[in-house]
Parts: sequence; structure tokens; C-alpha cells
Amino acid sequence: MISTLLYFIVALGLLVFVHELGHFLVAKKAGIRVERFSLGYPPKMFGVTVGETEYCISWIPFGGYVKVAGMADVGTADTTGAPWEFPSKPIWVRMAVIAAGPFMNFAFAFAAFMGLFIAYGIDTYETTAVLPAESSAAVQAGVQRGDLVLRVAGQLVTNEHQLRQALKATHQRGATLEVQRGDQTLQVALPATAEENYGLSPLMLTKVGQVVPDMPAAQIGLQPGDRIVGVAGQPVADWEQMKEQISSHPGETITLEWEREGQRLQAQITPVAHTEGDKSVGQIGIAPKVVQATVGAGEALRLSGRVLYNSSWMILDFIRQLFRGDRSTEELGGPLRIAQMAGQTGEQGLKSFISFLAMLSVNLAIINLLPIPVLDGGLLTFLTLEAIRRRPLTLRQHQLFQQVGLAIMLCIMLLVTFNDLNQMVFHRIMELFE
Repeated sequence: MISTLLYFIVALGLLVFVHELGHFLVAKKAGIRVERFSLGYPPKMFGVTVGETEYCISWIPFGGYVKVAGMADVGTADTTGAPWEFPSKPIWVRMAVIAAGPFMNFAFAFAAFMGLFIAYGIDTYETTAVLPAESSAAVQAGVQRGDLVLRVAGQLVTNEHQLRQALKATHQRGATLEVQRGDQTLQVALPATAEENYGLSPLMLTKVGQVVPDMPAAQIGLQPGDRIVGVAGQPVADWEQMKEQISSHPGETITLEWEREGQRLQAQITPVAHTEGDKSVGQIGIAPKVVQATVGAGEALRLSGRVLYNSSWMILDFIRQLFRGDRSTEELGGPLRIAQMAGQTGEQGLKSFISFLAMLSVNLAIINLLPIPVLDGGLLTFLTLEAIRRRPLTLRQHQLFQQVGLAIMLCIMLLVTFNDLNQMVFHRIMELFE
């Protein structure tokens, strides 16, 4: 509990600081007087005043704020028209100050992703077997399903990422592949083609890389390095075939065959039923071997941008499905869930914890951009309306929208906190009486 609490404080404190720092820096750059920089919400725990700004830590830890001159927490502040006040600045400057918080969260996530790629590389599968597409340049050159690529244009490849990169780098000029087919090592000349990977896709073989404890595979003694050759009496040659066969037998006892150091073994196994969408599939608790491939700074930059985009889109798509009724509000998590995940990833090591921080930062950025009054997105909406109408909202309108926004945020906080308690506390209590 103590370590979970510490990881939670570090995670939330760091991301709130990054967010508020964005508001602070842009406000100062724009010549707006910053009266208070607070981590947490009032009441104030302690603070120190440096220059015109009071820097403080407050008791309610779920957020923070930057108080700028001429901008009140509720309603509107009394203004004098001084040039250092927030309302005295052009709309685009005020919008920049508001948007700087979410932007800093995006920037932090991008920097974290890039640091992870540079320090740890990219997770990829330990396979260089290939599956050529029909009528592709690779098929015409003689590449066959299951060929194991050893070299591309003389460059040694030992994993999926290296294979993809080597094929991509040579497709415009052509390359010679060194492949292993059974006991033979062959040379295959690939012509130049517009197909980025010559029409070759990595083919995942049935070699077990990881075995999940307490799952059916572990219970029958399956080990990393074993190669599965048959499921329910059907031969399997690649991971997709094997997965399809296992998935089609949820809760049924079937025969699993595998090879280990030239010896063929078999056992009866019952895949655990797992719900995916509207159907039940079988799982036995295995995964292919994952290895780390080093990447350069340029590749890390590209990959970080892609991960940031994909994670942002995933969150937005979840919100869209939530409003359409395709996803349940029970999937929403609150502070207790965040604390739990912070503790779990922190115990797993620095890589997992930084990955968690990056994803949480993206969540924080997108949530703050939602057009809900009292959030940054709501304030940006007000400024957009002001730009269109050429006059700001009235005090009454402003107060009304803020009250609505506070009510919405209170409802959301109650919902996610109830979800946390229901899944982490109430559910455990009910199990005691079953």
C-alpha cells in the first residue's frame, strides 16, 4: 500500500506539474502576471512567494491550477484593464495559454515514448519466417511460405523488425535473400518493386516464447522453446492456424501435440473460455517470444509520433463508443484504479512505469480538451464563441456554464469512484459471502 501510494503521488504530481507548467510558461511569455502556481486544489498546505507568484502545494491532490491576473476560478474577476491581465490579451494569446497545458501533456508523452524507444528499443517477435502474397514479386522470384530469411542483401536479420526494415530499405533497387528451407540454404534474387516489402509478411511459427503461470499450458508442462505441431488432431504450421484451432474449443478437452528437442509429446488440455466481443474463445496461456530490437534516433522519432497518434485515437474512439452506447461506463476508472496501475507498473520496473506515465499523460491531455466548462476544452470553447460573436459571454452566462461544468465533473468523479470501489472493494466483500 505504501509503495502504491508513493507511485501514485509521483505519477499524478509529475503529470499535473507538467500540465500546469505549460499554462505557466506561456502566460509568462505572453506578459500575463501569474499570481499562483498550485499543485493540488485548496485548502493550501504550504507555499512560498517568489516575485509576483505564489508557489504552493494544496491538500486536495486530484489536479492543480495556475491563477493568472484577471481570471477568476468561478465567474469573472474584477479587472482594471492593465496590460498584464489575462482579458487584456488578444484571443489567440489567451487560447494559447489555455491550450498550453494539454500540449505539454502531449509533449511529455512524446518525449517519454521517444526515450523508451532509444533506451529499450522496440518490442518485436523473434521470427524471420515469411508468407509471400499471391502474385507478388517474392512469389515470382521463388520465395515459399515458411522460408526462414537469414540475410537481406547481405545484412543479417534475426527478428521481425529487422526483417521489415531491411526489406523496406531495398525494395526500390532489389535484393538477394538468403533463406533456409528445410535443411537447405538458398539464394533468392528479388527484383526492384513498388511493393515496400516485396509482398512478404512475417509468418509467426508455433514456437512457444512465454507460458502464463496457472493457465492450462503451464499445467500440462508446456515450456518456452516447445514447437506446437497439432491441435485437436489438426496439424498446425503457423501461429494463426494454431490460435484459430485453440480459440474454436473454449471449455473443451482437446489433444495438444508439440516437439521438444526432437521428441514429440502430447497431452489433453482444456482451453479456458474467454469472452471477446459477442463470442467465447479458448485460451491456453501462451505467447510468442518477444525480443528488443534497437532503433536509431530517427526511427525513434517516427515511432513515437505513431504511438502518440494511435493512443490518442484509441482514447477518442473509446469516448465515441461510450456516447453511442457500444461501451459501458463500468469501464471508466478513477483515482483508485490509477493508483493501482501506478503501483503495479512501478513494481514492474522503470520501463513499465514510464510507459504508464506516457499513456496517462495522453489521457489527461484529451480529457482536458473535452468541451466541458471548467476544463481547458470548455475555456477554449468560450474563447471560440467570443471570437465568433466578437464579444465575451456575459457574467451570468459564464457562471451558468461553469455551474453546469462543475455538475458534470462531479457526476463523472462520483461514477468513476463508484466503479473503482465496486471492482476493487465491493466485489471483494461480496466474494466473502459467496
